[in-house]
Amino acid sequence: MLEPVENHNNQGNSNNKKKTILLVTNNIQHYQQNFNNYNIHNYNITLVNWNDILTFIIHFNHDNNERKNLELVILDISMPVAVEYTKVSQLYLTTTTTTTIKEIKKIFSDKRIFFLIPSQSMIEIFLSMEISKREDIRTQPFSVFDIIDLISTTKKKERLYQIQLHDHTIQTYSSMDDKIKDAIKFLKIGIKNNETTVLLLDKNIQESYLQSKMALHDIDISKFRNDKLLNISYSEDWYLLFNQKKGSNKTNTVRIDSEQVNIKWNSLIEESINNGKKGLRVFSMMDCFFEYGLVDELIDYECIRPPKLNKPCLAFCAYKDKHVAQLSEDQIRRLVLTHSSVWI
Repeated sequence: MLEPVENHNNQGNSNNKKKTILLVTNNIQHYQQNFNNYNIHNYNITLVNWNDILTFIIHFNHDNNERKNLELVILDISMPVAVEYTKVSQLYLTTTTTTTIKEIKKIFSDKRIFFLIPSQSMIEIFLSMEISKREDIRTQPFSVFDIIDLISTTKKKERLYQIQLHDHTIQTYSSMDDKIKDAIKFLKIGIKNNETTVLLLDKNIQESYLQSKMALHDIDISKFRNDKLLNISYSEDWYLLFNQKKGSNKTNTVRIDSEQVNIKWNSLIEESINNGKKGLRVFSMMDCFFEYGLVDELIDYECIRPPKLNKPCLAFCAYKDKHVAQLSEDQIRRLVLTHSSVWI
Protein backbone atom coordinates (compact mmCIF):
# COMPACT_ATOMS: atom_id res chain seq x y z
CA MET A 1 0.00 0.00 0.00
CA LEU A 2 2.91 2.36 0.71
CA GLU A 3 6.02 3.00 -1.39
CA PRO A 4 8.54 5.86 -1.78
CA VAL A 5 7.44 8.52 -4.27
CA GLU A 6 10.42 7.91 -6.57
CA ASN A 7 9.08 4.44 -7.34
CA HIS A 8 5.99 6.01 -8.95
CA ASN A 9 7.42 8.84 -11.01
CA ASN A 10 6.56 7.10 -14.27
CA GLN A 11 3.17 5.78 -13.24
CA GLY A 12 0.16 7.13 -15.08
CA ASN A 13 -2.47 6.78 -12.36
CA SER A 14 -5.24 9.36 -12.56
CA ASN A 15 -5.72 11.32 -9.36
CA ASN A 16 -9.42 11.63 -10.15
CA LYS A 17 -9.86 7.89 -9.70
CA LYS A 18 -8.17 7.80 -6.33
CA LYS A 19 -9.96 7.87 -2.99
CA THR A 20 -9.54 11.08 -0.98
CA ILE A 21 -8.37 11.38 2.61
CA LEU A 22 -9.17 14.79 4.03
CA LEU A 23 -6.86 16.05 6.78
CA VAL A 24 -7.90 19.33 8.41
CA THR A 25 -5.00 20.90 10.29
CA ASN A 26 -3.23 24.14 11.15
CA ASN A 27 0.12 22.45 10.55
CA ILE A 28 -0.01 21.85 6.81
CA GLN A 29 3.70 22.41 6.19
CA HIS A 30 4.65 19.74 8.72
CA TYR A 31 2.40 17.14 7.10
CA GLN A 32 3.47 18.02 3.58
CA GLN A 33 7.10 17.38 4.55
CA ASN A 34 6.02 14.15 6.23
CA PHE A 35 3.85 12.80 3.41
CA ASN A 36 5.66 14.01 0.28
CA ASN A 37 8.22 11.22 0.45
CA TYR A 38 5.58 8.50 0.08
CA ASN A 39 2.83 7.46 -2.26
CA ILE A 40 -0.21 5.69 -0.82
CA HIS A 41 -1.73 3.58 -3.58
CA ASN A 42 -5.26 4.59 -4.63
CA TYR A 43 -5.42 7.50 -2.17
CA ASN A 44 -4.94 11.25 -2.34
CA ILE A 45 -4.24 13.12 0.90
CA THR A 46 -5.89 16.54 0.83
CA LEU A 47 -4.64 19.02 3.44
CA VAL A 48 -6.93 21.90 4.41
CA ASN A 49 -6.37 24.67 6.96
CA TRP A 50 -9.01 25.01 9.68
CA ASN A 51 -9.69 28.60 8.62
CA ASP A 52 -10.55 27.40 5.12
CA ILE A 53 -12.48 24.23 5.89
CA LEU A 54 -16.05 25.50 5.51
CA THR A 55 -15.24 27.25 2.24
CA PHE A 56 -13.50 24.09 1.02
CA ILE A 57 -16.52 21.95 1.93
CA ILE A 58 -18.92 24.19 -0.01
CA HIS A 59 -16.90 23.77 -3.22
CA PHE A 60 -16.20 20.11 -2.46
CA ASN A 61 -19.90 19.26 -2.13
CA HIS A 62 -20.66 20.68 -5.58
CA ASP A 63 -18.61 17.86 -7.11
CA ASN A 64 -20.51 14.58 -6.64
CA ASN A 65 -17.56 12.50 -7.80
CA GLU A 66 -15.24 14.14 -5.28
CA ARG A 67 -17.69 13.56 -2.46
CA LYS A 68 -18.22 9.96 -3.53
CA ASN A 69 -14.45 9.40 -3.54
CA LEU A 70 -13.98 10.76 -0.01
CA GLU A 71 -12.80 7.81 2.07
CA LEU A 72 -12.26 9.31 5.53
CA VAL A 73 -11.83 12.61 7.36
CA ILE A 74 -9.10 13.38 9.93
CA LEU A 75 -9.56 16.44 12.13
CA ASP A 76 -6.27 17.54 13.70
CA ILE A 77 -7.23 19.69 16.69
CA SER A 78 -3.99 19.18 18.55
CA MET A 79 -2.27 22.02 20.37
CA PRO A 80 1.42 22.78 21.09
CA VAL A 81 2.75 20.49 23.77
CA ALA A 82 4.12 23.48 25.67
CA VAL A 83 0.64 24.81 26.46
CA GLU A 84 -0.39 24.11 30.04
CA TYR A 85 -2.96 21.38 30.60
CA THR A 86 -5.67 23.77 31.85
CA LYS A 87 -5.24 26.13 28.95
CA VAL A 88 -5.52 23.26 26.49
CA SER A 89 -8.74 22.22 28.19
CA GLN A 90 -10.18 25.71 27.82
CA LEU A 91 -9.15 25.91 24.18
CA TYR A 92 -10.87 22.62 23.43
CA LEU A 93 -14.12 23.97 24.80
CA THR A 94 -14.20 27.17 22.77
CA THR A 95 -17.42 27.80 20.87
CA THR A 96 -15.62 28.23 17.54
CA THR A 97 -13.90 24.85 17.69
CA THR A 98 -16.89 22.81 18.80
CA THR A 99 -19.27 24.55 16.40
CA THR A 100 -16.98 23.91 13.42
CA ILE A 101 -16.53 20.25 14.36
CA LYS A 102 -20.28 19.77 14.71
CA GLU A 103 -20.84 21.36 11.30
CA ILE A 104 -18.26 19.06 9.73
CA LYS A 105 -19.85 16.02 11.37
CA LYS A 106 -23.26 16.98 9.97
CA ILE A 107 -21.91 17.56 6.47
CA PHE A 108 -19.93 14.30 6.48
CA SER A 109 -22.40 12.24 8.50
CA ASP A 110 -21.96 9.34 6.06
CA LYS A 111 -18.16 9.30 6.40
CA ARG A 112 -15.80 7.96 9.04
CA ILE A 113 -14.23 10.82 11.02
CA PHE A 114 -11.09 10.46 13.16
CA PHE A 115 -9.90 13.04 15.67
CA LEU A 116 -6.24 13.79 16.31
CA ILE A 117 -5.42 15.29 19.72
CA PRO A 118 -2.09 16.19 21.37
CA SER A 119 -1.66 13.42 23.96
CA GLN A 120 -3.16 10.51 25.86
CA SER A 121 -3.76 12.80 28.84
CA MET A 122 -6.26 14.80 26.80
CA ILE A 123 -8.48 11.86 25.81
CA GLU A 124 -10.86 12.02 28.78
CA ILE A 125 -11.32 15.78 28.38
CA PHE A 126 -12.08 15.32 24.72
CA LEU A 127 -14.52 12.49 25.41
CA SER A 128 -16.37 14.68 27.93
CA MET A 129 -17.31 16.95 25.03
CA GLU A 130 -19.29 14.02 23.55
CA ILE A 131 -17.99 14.75 20.07
CA SER A 132 -16.29 11.43 19.38
CA LYS A 133 -16.05 7.83 20.47
CA ARG A 134 -12.79 6.64 21.99
CA GLU A 135 -12.15 4.28 19.08
CA ASP A 136 -12.04 7.24 16.68
CA ILE A 137 -9.40 9.19 18.61
CA ARG A 138 -5.69 9.18 17.77
CA THR A 139 -2.83 11.08 19.45
CA GLN A 140 0.37 12.76 18.32
CA PRO A 141 2.82 12.00 16.82
CA PHE A 142 0.98 11.24 13.58
CA SER A 143 2.52 10.10 10.30
CA VAL A 144 1.75 8.63 6.92
CA PHE A 145 1.98 5.18 8.50
CA ASP A 146 -0.83 6.10 10.89
CA ILE A 147 -2.98 7.06 7.91
CA ILE A 148 -2.47 3.56 6.53
CA ASP A 149 -3.69 2.21 9.85
CA LEU A 150 -6.81 4.42 9.66
CA ILE A 151 -7.54 3.19 6.13
CA SER A 152 -7.30 -0.38 7.40
CA THR A 153 -9.52 0.42 10.40
CA THR A 154 -12.15 2.04 8.21
CA LYS A 155 -12.20 -0.84 5.76
CA LYS A 156 -12.53 -3.32 8.58
CA LYS A 157 -15.55 -1.51 9.99
CA GLU A 158 -17.21 -1.53 6.58
CA ARG A 159 -16.79 -5.26 6.06
CA LEU A 160 -19.85 -6.35 8.00
CA TYR A 161 -22.00 -4.03 5.90
CA GLN A 162 -20.68 -5.49 2.64
CA ILE A 163 -21.74 -9.08 3.23
CA GLN A 164 -25.32 -10.28 2.86
CA LEU A 165 -27.56 -13.34 2.71
CA HIS A 166 -26.05 -16.23 0.68
CA ASP A 167 -22.45 -15.20 1.56
CA HIS A 168 -20.03 -17.57 3.29
CA THR A 169 -17.40 -15.44 5.00
CA ILE A 170 -14.33 -15.94 7.19
CA GLN A 171 -12.51 -13.40 9.39
CA THR A 172 -9.74 -13.77 11.95
CA TYR A 173 -9.49 -11.98 15.31
CA SER A 174 -6.69 -11.30 17.75
CA SER A 175 -8.92 -10.69 20.79
CA MET A 176 -12.21 -11.78 22.28
CA ASP A 177 -13.37 -8.18 22.64
CA ASP A 178 -12.99 -7.58 18.91
CA LYS A 179 -15.08 -10.66 18.19
CA ILE A 180 -17.81 -9.54 20.56
CA LYS A 181 -17.86 -6.04 19.06
CA ASP A 182 -18.35 -7.48 15.59
CA ALA A 183 -20.93 -10.00 16.83
CA ILE A 184 -22.99 -7.14 18.26
CA LYS A 185 -22.61 -5.11 15.08
CA PHE A 186 -23.54 -8.21 13.07
CA LEU A 187 -26.71 -8.52 15.19
CA LYS A 188 -27.62 -4.83 14.79
CA ILE A 189 -27.37 -5.12 11.01
CA GLY A 190 -29.58 -8.23 11.16
CA ILE A 191 -32.21 -6.42 13.22
CA LYS A 192 -32.23 -3.55 10.75
CA ASN A 193 -32.55 -5.98 7.81
CA ASN A 194 -35.29 -8.05 9.51
CA GLU A 195 -33.08 -11.16 9.49
CA THR A 196 -32.84 -13.69 12.30
CA THR A 197 -29.35 -13.66 13.86
CA VAL A 198 -27.71 -16.69 15.47
CA LEU A 199 -24.68 -16.04 17.69
CA LEU A 200 -22.61 -19.14 18.40
CA LEU A 201 -20.20 -18.27 21.20
CA ASP A 202 -16.87 -19.55 22.40
CA LYS A 203 -17.35 -21.40 25.70
CA ASN A 204 -15.20 -18.82 27.51
CA ILE A 205 -17.77 -16.10 26.85
CA GLN A 206 -20.49 -16.00 29.49
CA GLU A 207 -23.89 -14.99 28.16
CA SER A 208 -24.20 -12.54 31.07
CA TYR A 209 -21.02 -10.82 29.86
CA LEU A 210 -22.38 -10.62 26.32
CA GLN A 211 -25.64 -9.24 27.70
CA SER A 212 -23.78 -6.47 29.56
CA LYS A 213 -21.93 -5.54 26.37
CA MET A 214 -25.18 -5.49 24.41
CA ALA A 215 -26.80 -3.27 27.02
CA LEU A 216 -24.23 -0.60 26.14
CA HIS A 217 -25.77 -0.62 22.65
CA ASP A 218 -29.36 -0.54 23.96
CA ILE A 219 -29.93 -4.13 22.83
CA ASP A 220 -32.50 -6.01 24.91
CA ILE A 221 -31.71 -9.71 24.44
CA SER A 222 -35.08 -10.88 25.79
CA LYS A 223 -37.00 -8.57 23.46
CA PHE A 224 -35.19 -9.65 20.31
CA ARG A 225 -35.46 -13.30 21.28
CA ASN A 226 -39.20 -12.88 21.66
CA ASP A 227 -39.31 -11.11 18.29
CA LYS A 228 -37.54 -14.13 16.71
CA LEU A 229 -34.60 -11.92 15.70
CA LEU A 230 -31.97 -13.46 18.00
CA ASN A 231 -30.80 -16.91 18.97
CA ILE A 232 -27.76 -17.40 21.23
CA SER A 233 -25.98 -20.71 21.79
CA TYR A 234 -22.46 -22.12 22.11
CA SER A 235 -20.48 -23.44 19.15
CA GLU A 236 -19.43 -26.48 21.15
CA ASP A 237 -23.05 -27.47 21.82
CA TRP A 238 -24.16 -26.73 18.29
CA TYR A 239 -21.47 -28.47 16.25
CA LEU A 240 -19.98 -31.24 18.38
CA LEU A 241 -21.28 -34.64 19.39
CA PHE A 242 -19.81 -36.17 22.55
CA ASN A 243 -19.93 -39.97 22.80
CA GLN A 244 -19.53 -41.06 26.42
CA LYS A 245 -17.88 -44.49 26.57
CA LYS A 246 -18.04 -46.73 29.62
CA GLY A 247 -15.34 -49.11 30.81
CA SER A 248 -11.66 -48.71 31.55
CA ASN A 249 -10.54 -49.61 28.01
CA LYS A 250 -12.83 -47.16 26.24
CA THR A 251 -12.31 -43.45 25.74
CA ASN A 252 -14.67 -40.59 25.19
CA THR A 253 -14.85 -39.33 21.59
CA VAL A 254 -15.78 -36.01 20.09
CA ARG A 255 -16.82 -35.52 16.49
CA ILE A 256 -18.69 -33.21 14.16
CA ASP A 257 -22.09 -34.52 13.19
CA SER A 258 -22.29 -32.69 9.86
CA GLU A 259 -25.59 -34.25 8.85
CA GLN A 260 -27.38 -33.25 12.05
CA VAL A 261 -25.85 -29.76 11.99
CA ASN A 262 -27.11 -29.19 8.44
CA ILE A 263 -30.56 -30.39 9.44
CA LYS A 264 -30.57 -27.83 12.26
CA TRP A 265 -29.46 -25.06 9.90
CA ASN A 266 -32.17 -25.88 7.36
CA SER A 267 -34.77 -25.98 10.12
CA LEU A 268 -33.70 -22.56 11.43
CA ILE A 269 -33.76 -21.04 7.94
CA GLU A 270 -37.27 -22.35 7.35
CA GLU A 271 -38.39 -21.17 10.78
CA SER A 272 -36.97 -17.71 10.09
CA ILE A 273 -38.88 -17.40 6.83
CA ASN A 274 -42.09 -18.67 8.45
CA ASN A 275 -41.69 -15.97 11.12
CA GLY A 276 -41.72 -13.29 8.44
CA LYS A 277 -37.94 -12.72 8.38
CA LYS A 278 -35.86 -12.37 5.24
CA GLY A 279 -33.45 -15.12 6.23
CA LEU A 280 -30.85 -16.30 8.70
CA ARG A 281 -27.46 -14.77 9.56
CA VAL A 282 -25.00 -16.75 11.67
CA PHE A 283 -21.92 -15.50 13.55
CA SER A 284 -19.96 -18.65 14.47
CA MET A 285 -16.91 -18.59 16.74
CA MET A 286 -14.81 -21.56 15.62
CA ASP A 287 -12.54 -21.99 18.67
CA CYS A 288 -13.98 -25.31 19.85
CA PHE A 289 -12.73 -27.25 16.83
CA PHE A 290 -9.14 -26.37 17.64
CA GLU A 291 -9.58 -26.98 21.35
CA TYR A 292 -10.75 -30.55 20.69
CA GLY A 293 -8.18 -31.28 17.97
CA LEU A 294 -10.76 -31.42 15.17
CA VAL A 295 -8.90 -29.27 12.66
CA ASP A 296 -9.09 -31.70 9.73
CA GLU A 297 -12.76 -32.34 10.47
CA LEU A 298 -13.39 -28.60 10.60
CA ILE A 299 -11.82 -28.02 7.18
CA ASP A 300 -13.90 -30.85 5.72
CA TYR A 301 -17.05 -29.42 7.29
CA GLU A 302 -16.31 -25.90 6.01
CA CYS A 303 -15.80 -27.24 2.49
CA ILE A 304 -19.27 -28.80 2.45
CA ARG A 305 -20.66 -25.31 2.00
CA PRO A 306 -19.98 -23.40 -1.25
CA PRO A 307 -18.77 -19.77 -1.32
CA LYS A 308 -22.32 -18.71 -2.21
CA LEU A 309 -25.08 -20.47 -0.30
CA ASN A 310 -28.21 -21.55 -2.16
CA LYS A 311 -30.51 -20.63 0.73
CA PRO A 312 -31.17 -17.24 2.42
CA CYS A 313 -28.43 -17.71 4.99
CA LEU A 314 -25.30 -15.66 5.76
CA ALA A 315 -22.54 -17.74 7.37
CA PHE A 316 -19.83 -15.71 9.13
CA CYS A 317 -16.99 -17.86 10.48
CA ALA A 318 -14.90 -16.13 13.19
CA TYR A 319 -11.43 -17.63 13.77
CA LYS A 320 -8.61 -16.70 16.11
CA ASP A 321 -5.40 -15.48 14.49
CA LYS A 322 -3.35 -18.02 16.42
CA HIS A 323 -5.54 -20.90 15.24
CA VAL A 324 -5.24 -19.96 11.57
CA ALA A 325 -1.47 -19.74 12.05
CA GLN A 326 -1.53 -23.45 12.94
CA LEU A 327 -3.05 -24.45 9.58
CA SER A 328 -1.05 -25.88 6.72
CA GLU A 329 -0.84 -24.12 3.37
CA ASP A 330 -3.25 -26.64 1.86
CA GLN A 331 -5.78 -26.18 4.67
CA ILE A 332 -5.70 -22.39 4.25
CA ARG A 333 -6.10 -22.80 0.50
CA ARG A 334 -9.20 -24.95 1.01
CA LEU A 335 -10.69 -22.41 3.41
CA VAL A 336 -10.08 -19.60 0.94
CA LEU A 337 -11.75 -21.51 -1.89
CA THR A 338 -14.90 -22.31 0.11
CA HIS A 339 -15.58 -18.75 1.34
CA SER A 340 -16.88 -15.81 -0.70
CA SER A 341 -14.92 -13.31 1.44
CA VAL A 342 -11.71 -14.00 3.38
CA TRP A 343 -10.35 -11.44 5.84
CA ILE A 344 -7.22 -12.86 7.49
